[in-house]
Amino acid sequence: MAPVRGTANNGFMVSLVAVTLSAAAALQLIAALLALRAMPHTGRYRFTWIAVSLALALMVQRRLTPLFDHRGGVYDLVDALYALAISALLVFGMFGLDRLLRVLRAKEENLLRLATTDTLTGLANRRSLLEQLERELRRCDRSGKPLSILMVDLDHFKEVNDRHGHAVGDAVLAEVAARCRARLRAVDLCGRIGGEEFVVVLPESDGAGAAATAQRLCADLADRPIDTAGGPLRVTISIGVGTYAPRSRDLTLPGAALDRTQRLLQQADRALYGAKARGRNRVQGEGVAAA
Repeated sequence: MAPVRGTANNGFMVSLVAVTLSAAAALQLIAALLALRAMPHTGRYRFTWIAVSLALALMVQRRLTPLFDHRGGVYDLVDALYALAISALLVFGMFGLDRLLRVLRAKEENLLRLATTDTLTGLANRRSLLEQLERELRRCDRSGKPLSILMVDLDHFKEVNDRHGHAVGDAVLAEVAARCRARLRAVDLCGRIGGEEFVVVLPESDGAGAAATAQRLCADLADRPIDTAGGPLRVTISIGVGTYAPRSRDLTLPGAALDRTQRLLQQADRALYGAKARGRNRVQGEGVAAA
């Protein structure tokens, strides 16, 4: 199709081309802004997306150049319409990409939450808790400060499920998790590692401090029955305390964090079995006064 051209003497054509190019430039700028708005949702590809935003912004100049370069007084309406169509498509495309990136980011965050969180209690799951515990142990090596963990297990929980049903059992687990969170510091970590068993990580806490925290958790559960669909239930817990004191020789051992993690968990687990053997509803481990 032959291009429709107007001359500088044709005022209507000049105005039409100018309006068309101005609209194309405005749409191009909107596309650049949409790309910039989508940047927070691009994750590790943020700098690549910044380059896309800058490229779109620089293309605005291509839309404005014909307004200042009359090419001997000749205006090309077809080129202006093409520019407008391209700019409109870019806006439409960037709007769609923005929505797509938001959806993908939300799904990614949801998958991460599912991969690291116990859905029933909202606590960290086993994998996530162990990863965080390893990081805390490495931090202990750098700071030289101790770290303690609590291995928490509900007493006679099978009887709760057998007598009242699993729905009530789930409600009990969720309430125990909520009370643990309420009694802990902001820096403490709490996770469910399986069934009715929880682990609490207490950074910069020695055996005596961890035992005091464990005693508070025990008392809170024993003193306040849990309201459930089956009526108020008195639930108790047993807790084993394990404590890690960093040593400089551990710093150079390959895989030391993993080894320490397993040793610490075994220490707390042995203490937990000791608390169960002594009658349940009690704390056992380093820093715990003999009953």
